[in-house]
Amino acid sequence: MAMAIRSLLIFLCILSITVPTFSLYEDQAGLVDWHQKYIGKVKHAVFQTQKTGRKRVLVSTEENVIASLDLRHGEIFWRHVLGTNDAIDGIDIAMGKYLITLSSEGSILRAWNLPDGQMWWESFLQGPSDSKSFLFVSTSTKVDKDNTILVFGKGSLHAISSMHGEIVWKVDFPAESFEVQEVIQHHDSNTVYVVGFVGFSQFDVYQINAKNGELIKHDSAAFDGGFSGEVSLVSKAKLVVLDAARSTLLTISFQKGEISFQKTYVSDLVKDFSGMAVILPSKLTGLFAVKTNTATTFISVSSEGQLEVVDKINHATVISDALSFSEDRQAFALVQHGDNDIHLNVKQGHDWNSDLLKERVKLNQQRGFVHKVFMNNYVRTDKSHGFRALIVMEDHSLLLLQQGEIVWSREDGLASIIGVTTSELPVEKKGVSVAKVEQNLFEWLKGHMLKVKGTLMLASAEDVAAIQDMRLRSSEKSKMTRDHNGFRKLLIVLTKSGKLFALHTGDGRIVWSLLLNSLRQSEACENPTGINVYQWQVPHHHAMNENPSVLVVGRCKPSSDAPGIFSFVDTYTGKELKSFGLDHSVAQVIPLPFTDSTEQRLHLLIDTSGQAHLYPRAPEAVAIFQLEFSNIYWYSVEADNGVIKGHGLKSNCDGEVANNYCFGTREVWSIVFPSESEKIITTITRNSNEAVHTQAKVVADQDVMYKYISKNLLFVATVSPKASGDIGSATPEESHLVVYVVDTVTGRILHRMNHHGSQGPVHAVFSENWIVYHYFNLRAHRYEMTVIEIYDQSRADNKDVWKLVLGKHNLTSPMSSYSRPEVTTKSQSYYFTHSVKAITVTSTAKGITSKHLLIGTIGDQVLAMDKRFFDPRRSVNPTQSEKEEGILPLTDSLPIIPQSYVTHARKVEGLRGIVTVPAKLESATLVFTYGVDLFFTRLAPSRTYDSLTEDFSYALLLITIFVLLAAIFVTWVLSEKKDLRDKWR
Repeated sequence: MAMAIRSLLIFLCILSITVPTFSLYEDQAGLVDWHQKYIGKVKHAVFQTQKTGRKRVLVSTEENVIASLDLRHGEIFWRHVLGTNDAIDGIDIAMGKYLITLSSEGSILRAWNLPDGQMWWESFLQGPSDSKSFLFVSTSTKVDKDNTILVFGKGSLHAISSMHGEIVWKVDFPAESFEVQEVIQHHDSNTVYVVGFVGFSQFDVYQINAKNGELIKHDSAAFDGGFSGEVSLVSKAKLVVLDAARSTLLTISFQKGEISFQKTYVSDLVKDFSGMAVILPSKLTGLFAVKTNTATTFISVSSEGQLEVVDKINHATVISDALSFSEDRQAFALVQHGDNDIHLNVKQGHDWNSDLLKERVKLNQQRGFVHKVFMNNYVRTDKSHGFRALIVMEDHSLLLLQQGEIVWSREDGLASIIGVTTSELPVEKKGVSVAKVEQNLFEWLKGHMLKVKGTLMLASAEDVAAIQDMRLRSSEKSKMTRDHNGFRKLLIVLTKSGKLFALHTGDGRIVWSLLLNSLRQSEACENPTGINVYQWQVPHHHAMNENPSVLVVGRCKPSSDAPGIFSFVDTYTGKELKSFGLDHSVAQVIPLPFTDSTEQRLHLLIDTSGQAHLYPRAPEAVAIFQLEFSNIYWYSVEADNGVIKGHGLKSNCDGEVANNYCFGTREVWSIVFPSESEKIITTITRNSNEAVHTQAKVVADQDVMYKYISKNLLFVATVSPKASGDIGSATPEESHLVVYVVDTVTGRILHRMNHHGSQGPVHAVFSENWIVYHYFNLRAHRYEMTVIEIYDQSRADNKDVWKLVLGKHNLTSPMSSYSRPEVTTKSQSYYFTHSVKAITVTSTAKGITSKHLLIGTIGDQVLAMDKRFFDPRRSVNPTQSEKEEGILPLTDSLPIIPQSYVTHARKVEGLRGIVTVPAKLESATLVFTYGVDLFFTRLAPSRTYDSLTEDFSYALLLITIFVLLAAIFVTWVLSEKKDLRDKWR
C-alpha cells in the first residue's frame, strides 16, 4: 500500500512538470478570458422593499434559476440554478425573511434566506396523481409569525409550516381528475376554499379547516357547455371562466355553499367578435381582461355578477397583478406599445378613469413586445406614492422602469443560446491620425514604464492597480478589426427568443443585436422557433466587396414537419439582408464543402418527406452541385425506432415541388437495432472543418502507424431498454452499453465493443482517428472514460525508407469508403471522478498542436486534459523508447489536476455546450462555453511555442540591450587605454 501511494505521488510530480496547466496569477484574470452571469427569462417576481437596507427583487426564470437582484443597479446578489428537471412553479415571500419556491410540479417546497440565499429548509410533497400545482402564502402583517403555506400538487393539498418546513396536514381529493384553479383564504380566517374543475364540465368547491385540514363542506355543480380551464378570480367568492367553445363568459358564484352560473356571450360585449377569446392572466378585484381577434377588452364585474365593458384597447397590452399600496386601495399596471416607445399607466383598482401614473418610455425596437410586467410601489420624500415596473421583454431581457426612465436593463436572453458560429472582423484600414499615434505612443511608454517598475518590484499598490487596469482596457484586445494572430473575432449566437447577438471575443461586449422578424409570432407563423445559425458567406480578406453573413434557420412551429424559415444577416452591421419562408419543412441541415463565385456556401436541406433542397437557389450553385452529385451521402437517426439509415441522391423531384433545386433521395443502407435489447442514446461524428496535420504517427522504436482518417465515420452508443433511464434504474445484470463505429457511406460497422454492467448517459467526442466517451459502470459504481483509436492497416507496409525515397508506396492513393477498409483498433478504459455534461476537443489552424479534451463537469466547470492521458498504449511500466515518445505510465483512474480547470474558480452555471475555434496562431485555440452563464478564454495546449507572451517586457529587453551596448563600449574604451599603456612601456 505504501509503495502504491509513493508511486502515485511520483506520477503526480511527473505530471506537474510534463503536463501543461492553465493556472494564472491574480492580476492576469480577465486578460484573455471573460465571464458573464445571467438568469434567463423571468417567470415570477416578488419585491422585498419594506425593510431598511438593500432593496431587492426576487425572481424565478425559465432556466430554473432563482435569484435576488439589486433593485438599484440590477446586479445579482445571489442566485441558485436548479436542475433541468426541477422547473419552478411559483415563488413568494413568507415571514418577511424567507423566499418560498415550489418546483417539480408541486413536489418540492424550499425556503431560502433572503439576505444571503442559503436554503433554510426543504420539504418533499407526495400525492396520488400528477396535477397542476399551486402555491399560496398568506399575507400576514406580523413578520415573524409562523404562518402555514398552502400547496396544491400531485392531487393533494398540503399545509406546511413556514418556520420549519414540516407538513402540518394533508388532504387528498377523491377525484383523480380534479384540477385546482384557486386556493382562497380570507384574512385571519380559519377556512380555506379550494375551487377547481373535475373533467371539463364539473365545478367543485371544497371548504377546509385551515388549522387541522378537516373537510367542512364539499359542493359541486355541472355546466353542459364545459370549461376552457382559464380562470380569473374577481372577488372572494366569484370567478370568471370561458366555456369550452371560448365564446361565452361564465360568472361563477360560490357563496354560502351555493354555486350559480351566469352566462354572457362575448359577442354581446365585444362587437365584431369572431373566433375564440382568451382570458388574460391577472389578479384584479372586480375586473378582468379578455383578448379577442380585434382588441383587448377590460370588463368589470358587479356584485350581482353583471359584466360591463370599461375600456377597449387595440394595441398589444400587458397587465400586472393587483398591488395593495395603502388601506383598501389597489393599483395595477397597464403597458401598451407605441411606435418607438411603450406607455405605462398605473390605474386604481375601483376607478378605471383615474391614472395614478402615466408615463411614456423610449424603448429599443430590438427588444420586441412586452411579455410580462410586475409592479412595486414606494413612498416618495413628499409622502406620496410612487411606482416602479419590472418588465420582461420578448427577447427575454429584463428592464426596470421608474419615473419615465429605464433605470437598468439586463440581456438575459443570452442565458438560452441554441446556436453558435463565428465571424471574422474587418481588416484594419491604413491611415491613422498623428494625434492618435502620439496618444498611443504616450500610452505605450507609460505602460512599459509601469511594467519595468513592476518587474523590478518598485511598483506601489496604485501602480499594480494601474497595470491591471491598463491590461483590462487594452485597445488591442477590444479593437473592431482583425489581428494577425486571429484572436479577435465575433461570436454570433442565436437565442431561444429568436434574437441574434454578436459578442466580441476580446471583452465579451455586445457589438450588435437583432431580433429577427422572421422568428417572431405572426399570422403566417404562430409559434416560430430557431434551429441553428450557420456561416453563409465568408469573403476572403483580399476581396472585401461583400461583408460576411450568416444563415439563420427556423421553423414556423416546434414540430419537425412545420414549414422552414430562412434569414440572412450581415455580421458586420447586424442588419437583416433578407428573409423568407420555405415551402417545405426542415428536418436536417447539411452545410456542404462547396462555395460559389460569391463565396456563398452551399447548403442541403432535407425535409420530413425525404426530399433534398439546395440553397442558394442559383444556376451556378446547381452546376457546382451536379459535379459532386454522386459523392454526396448523409445519414439519419431514428432513435425511437432504433434505426440508422444512409441516404444518397437521385434525380430531380417529381410532382408539385418539381424544380431544379429539389432532388429525390434514395436509401443506400440501414442498420436496425433490436428493440428488445438495444436503444440508441448517443450519436456523434467528426467536425467537418477539423484540420489534420499528418496521417502518420511515429511510435516507439521508430515504428509508424497510419491513422484511419475519414469524415464519414459515425459513433453510435446503445443501451439495453431497462438501462435507458437514470443511473441505477437497472441492475448490472440487466444493463449493457454497446458502442459502434459505422461508415456512413456504406453502412459497414468497422468496430463494435460491449460494456457489460454499464449504462448512460453517454457523452463522446470524435477527433481525427480517435473517440473518447464517458459513461457509468454499475459494477464498479464509478464513472468511466474509454478511448478507441482506429488505424489503417492498408498502409502498414509503408515503413521502408527506400520505398518512400523511390516512391513505391501508396500514401498518395486516395481513401475511399467504397472499398472495404483494413482497420485495426486499440482501446483502453479509465475510471473518472466526475459526471459530465459536455465533451469537446481543442482545434487549431493546422492541427499540429497537441490535442486537449475539454470536459464540462457536473460542477459547471471546464476541465482540460491532455490527450496523452487517453492513449490506449499506456502501460504500467513503459519502455525507455515509450517514455521518450511521451507515453505516461498506466493508472486505473484519470488524475484531476486543479490547475487544469480552464474556468479557474469560476462556474458556468447550467453548462450546456463548449465550442472551440482555431486562431490563426497555430499554438492557440479559442474556447467559448455557454449555459446560463457565458465564459470565453484562449488556450495554448502546447504552450505558446510560436510567439512571445503578451506580458513580455519589451522595455526590459531594450534596457538590457542598452546596458549591454554600454558595457561593450566601456570595456572597449578600457581595453584601448590598457593597450596604449602597454605600448608606452
